[in-house]
Amino acid sequence: MVRTRRATTDVPFTGGVIGYVGYGAGAQVEAVPEGEGTAEPRWCWARYDGALCHHAPTDSWRITGNPARRNRGLEALKRASELDAPRTPATPARVSTVDQQSYEASVRRVLGLIAEGDCYQVNLSRAVHVEGPQDPFEAYRRLRALSPAGYGAFFRVGADVAVLSNSPELLMAIDGDQVRSRPIKGTRPRGGDPHADRALALELEESPKEKAELAMIVDLVRNDLGRVAMPGTVRTEGRQLTAHANVHHASWDVTATLREDADAFTALAALFPPGSVVGAPKVRAAQRIHEIEDGPRGIYCGAMAFVSDSGTARASVAIRTAVWTPDAVRYHVGGGIVADSDPTAEWQETLHKGTALGEALTGHRTPELVFASE
Repeated sequence: MVRTRRATTDVPFTGGVIGYVGYGAGAQVEAVPEGEGTAEPRWCWARYDGALCHHAPTDSWRITGNPARRNRGLEALKRASELDAPRTPATPARVSTVDQQSYEASVRRVLGLIAEGDCYQVNLSRAVHVEGPQDPFEAYRRLRALSPAGYGAFFRVGADVAVLSNSPELLMAIDGDQVRSRPIKGTRPRGGDPHADRALALELEESPKEKAELAMIVDLVRNDLGRVAMPGTVRTEGRQLTAHANVHHASWDVTATLREDADAFTALAALFPPGSVVGAPKVRAAQRIHEIEDGPRGIYCGAMAFVSDSGTARASVAIRTAVWTPDAVRYHVGGGIVADSDPTAEWQETLHKGTALGEALTGHRTPELVFASE
């Protein structure tokens, strides 16, 4: 275990590691079944001695690292120029996923397990495969233009794999000895006009089903953070609604003070795999996901993170995330199933969540319907 010193800084990344841990790597932590392999490795970390850090509120750059690194950063900024608008996506050769009937059957299977007392909530997902050549960075730029989420990331893993993530969900933030997690549970689409949009947000805010779904996961996250927290310091800060480009979400902050022997790595291990995308109880839900879903998740529902030498860290939940290979792109969409879930509504929720990725990759918000394949 590499320990990091605890310090606060106005530059989040002064040097350290950046990378991801795939969902299946949870087998190391919570006995999550591994399943078959995917194009991307189970985990990938890289060491950086400095960084060019963009501060979005002021549209300014901060250069970190030793003097040589800073000079290279300055030269890079001097050479930089505006990019042209991203190109229109190519028409896919084929788009495939489980169909609505099959997905709803899986939801009913989960509902049966919940009725039997086997588990309380299972986050069920389906993979969408878009076949045909793509430029991954162009696709990522289109995605960011359509729906700029708070925890986006793009990076290549070797020559033939790239990860495009547009996550709105914070798994972990560490500043000094303070750790925070913000699980998301509850979704409604955005309305076509202000009145419809407010009505959908109110529906989410008042839904007993969505409140119960989030409460279960908040309790799970409180328990996870309790493994690395000073006794009595775990706190919750109340349910909140956030409007994103294509959906409304409900979330809830959970905070704690880390023990002296805990750091970003032990906190990540305690929280992993993210409870909001597994279910409750976590291990049982993970086992059911492995049995029911149509393939491995890979990085989807894992975590993308940086850990600075100063101890500052951020980790997102890898949702709204696609994996590119030269001839195809794979992404997943899903949602939490609880006792009063409606199978058709759950299918519709997966469509709402995938619209930005679908449009960025194919030009259509629901490519699985437009390019449906037998």
